[in-house]
Formats: sequence, C-alpha cells, structure tokens
Amino acid sequence: MKFIHPLLLGAVFSVSFAQSDTDALKTLELQVKQLQAQIEALKANQDKISTLQASLSNSTMGDGKEVSVTKNADDITLLKKQVGDIKKHTAGDNVKWDIDFRTAYDNLDYKINGVGDKHNGVWTNKLILGMSASPIDNLVFRGALGAYKIYGQNNVAQNSYFQNFDWYGTQKPSDNAIRLREAYFLYMNEVGDMPYTVSFGRRPSTDGFLTNLRADNAEPKSPIGHNINMEFDGASFKFDLDKITGIPGFYAKLCLGRGFSDTTGAYSMNMSTMGFNPGYINADQNPNMDLAGLILQLYDNGQYKLMGNYFIAKNLMDMDITGMGLTGPNFKFSDVGDMSGGALSLQVNGIGDGWSDFLDDTIFFASYAFSKTDPNSNKLGAITPMGTISPMSGMLGSQDSKFGSSIYLGLQTPGIFEGDRFGLEYNRGSKYWRSFTYGEDTLIGSKLAARGNAYEAYYTKPIAGKNLVAGFSYAYIDYDYTGSDTFFGWTGTPMDVDKTPGAVKSAQQVRLSLRYRY
Repeated sequence: MKFIHPLLLGAVFSVSFAQSDTDALKTLELQVKQLQAQIEALKANQDKISTLQASLSNSTMGDGKEVSVTKNADDITLLKKQVGDIKKHTAGDNVKWDIDFRTAYDNLDYKINGVGDKHNGVWTNKLILGMSASPIDNLVFRGALGAYKIYGQNNVAQNSYFQNFDWYGTQKPSDNAIRLREAYFLYMNEVGDMPYTVSFGRRPSTDGFLTNLRADNAEPKSPIGHNINMEFDGASFKFDLDKITGIPGFYAKLCLGRGFSDTTGAYSMNMSTMGFNPGYINADQNPNMDLAGLILQLYDNGQYKLMGNYFIAKNLMDMDITGMGLTGPNFKFSDVGDMSGGALSLQVNGIGDGWSDFLDDTIFFASYAFSKTDPNSNKLGAITPMGTISPMSGMLGSQDSKFGSSIYLGLQTPGIFEGDRFGLEYNRGSKYWRSFTYGEDTLIGSKLAARGNAYEAYYTKPIAGKNLVAGFSYAYIDYDYTGSDTFFGWTGTPMDVDKTPGAVKSAQQVRLSLRYRY
C-alpha cells in the first residue's frame, strides 16, 4: 500500500504531460476502476482480519506482532479520497457537451395575389452544440452554439436585410457561421421554505412551453411559446412557491430582456474632428428596446399544467426609410411605441385516469394570448403602395391603440410503432394580433404570428432509439391580412390579402428530416 499513492501521482502527471485531454480522461477512468478493485480487495482482507482478531481476542501471531486493523482502515480511507478526487476531476470539473444535429429537406409553396404560385425546395443542416458545467451544487452554467446552413453557397445575403438578425440568429438557415444561441448561469439558493434561482445571460427562450412538442423536445425552454419564441439577452429571477402555498408546482419568474441596444460601437466616424467618436456612445436613433415580463406556473401535478405570462415591451421599432439606394432603401431603426400582452396556457399529459393506454399517453393543450399597442407620435419614413416614401406614425398601421388576440390548440398521440408520435396543431390570429415568435423553426415564417388560420401535422419515428429520429411535418398558413411576422410600425400594417397585389395569400411547408442527438 505504500507505493499506491506515489504510483498514482506519477501516472497522473505522466498523463497530463504526455497525452491529449481525451486520452488523459480515459486513463484516469481506468485508474479509478483499478483503485476501486483494490479497495474491494482491502475490504475483503479487512473482514478476514476482523474475524481472526475476534477469535484470537488480543492474542499475537507467530512472530509476536499484533494484527493491525488500523493500518488497513487508513489505506482504505486514503484510496477512497484518491478515487473521489479523480472522479471530481473527470466529471464535475469539466464542461459536458451534447450534440443536436438535423439534416432536412423543406418544400415551400406560396400563393401570391396577382402573381401566382412560388415554389422552392431547400436542403439544410442544423447543428446545436449544448454545454453545461456545475462546479458546485448550487451553481450551473449552460450554453449552446448553433449553426444553421443552407446546402452549398447561396445568395441570401444579397436579398435579405435581416437574415442574421439577433432575434433568430440560429433559427433561420443561411451560412456556415457558428453563433451564440444560449449562454447563462443559474445560481440557486433558498430563503426559509422558498427556493429561488437567479440567472443572467443569453436566455433559453426558443421552443418554450407548448411549442416544444412540435419541435420534438421533451423539455420546454423558459417562455410560453404561444407569444414569445425568440433569442434575446437578459435575466430572470425565479421563486418556487409550492411549499409556501401548498399548490403543486407553483412558481413565479420575473424576466428581463433587451432586444436592441442603442450604441455606435467602436470607431464610428466623426467628420468634424477628422477622426472617430468615443466608443459605444448613444447613437441617438432608436432607444434601447426592453421587455419585462412575469411568468407564472399556476399549477403542475404531472398531469395538468397551467401557465400564464404578462409582459410590457418598451420602445418597439421599425424601419425608418431615409432614401433609396442602388440596391434598395436606405434606413435606420426608430421607435414607434410600446406594447403589452399575455397568455394563459393549459397542457394535459394523459387524458382521463386509466381509461386506456392510448389516452394515458396522449397530450392535449389549449392556449389564449393577446397583445395591445401603445403608439407614440414619431414619424418614420415608410414605403407606400405607390412606391413612394412618405412619413407615417403609429403602430401596426394605426395611430390608435389596437388589441389583438390568438388561440392555439394541439393534440399529440402515440403512433402505431414503438416510440413514434403523431401531432396536430391549429392556431388563429386576429387582424391586429402581434407575437414575438421570430425564432419559430419554420421557413415560411412564424405560423403562430399569423393573422388568419394555421394548421400543422407532424410525425416522428425513432430509427436508432432516441439518438436518431426521422421526422415529417406539414404546415399550412391561410392569411387574412398582411404584416403578420414583421416589425411593429408601418411594416405591420394589416392589409386584406385578397385586395392587395403582391400579398401572400397562403403558405405551406413540407419537411422531411433526420435528427441525431447524443
């Protein structure tokens, strides 16, 4: 036993300098197994010695020396400490990675008033690299990097002003750039009987409650997906109130987010000094766009889950056209006013109580959401239907406050084969409905933002357990009005699609996919 400790230290230092990190981890894991085997052997020896000592009752062995049980106990304690240290190094002190990779083919079809049909087929690769680390029990880091790429080279950059916008950078396919999708920490503690969690960073704010089902994600992210599904930066403060109130699953979460920061960045030009402005000063254009919201999980007993949210968004923006260039309009962003909204959503996991295995494994949900504008008097340069630039104020095409609403229904059932799932969804939005669902994973635009009716059917089938899953989905949007998935000023003006030349009357998307997760 005297050489086990120095030999172990020598092996660890040799691995550290001579091998890659991966080889080192494998070597350390092998050493853990070897040490565990030695501990078991020592325990067996300890049992034999204890039995012998009891029978001899303080007698001596042939050489006159007492049996030493203490020495073996010390060796076992030392080895246990060494195993614990190695396990900590190979597990808790490292960043753990997971892979979510999907390759898909999307067939798109649009019916456009006065133009006819437009079709396209798009192949994409979508990669999300998740990461997590927990150096201590009550502190966790989580993050995700994402790349969403159209096959081959493309001309997206020459045609789209907002392709890689911050609100959906990893949710709209374009180039091969790797972008930050999530990065935040969770600090957990408690005050009396109330656990709480504090978190700052780039939020887990896509594919939230309800919309995680169509995305084939077992666990929803933070928001209610009916009215908020986009990438943003901010903070959250969660308070678990179930122990205090006795209501199963009850919690309240205050969420803060910033959707736009008013800053020039570094090295903006200052013509009067023939040089540059100070770094990151106020740009004096669109003010900071901020959102504050409250998420309530009102009840969750495992079968019935009821959630609600309410938010206020300040300084929402739109394009302010300043002139026409060779390739399109020149513009800046300007604010058009504020907006409030909310949602109440119910999910039922298992219909009835033991009526049948099929109903026990069926999920149903229903949700209602609303939005209300509060426009200011700022005038923005807007492109009129005649192609001219004219000043326009208000939100969603109106200088008055407008109320919009949406309903969202869904059903997911087990399929015919082992592990497969089938789902149906429907939603309808009113004339002035406005959501923050820019990050929805659809190429035809957000169905939940639709001012009209939207339908979706989807099917998932495991190929190699949960690690490789085939998917099929069909989404159809029947629009009543334009401006469903745009900004908050003049571009969101609702115009009758049957009376507006160039308006998209309907859109449909068929997706076939293979998804690898590990």
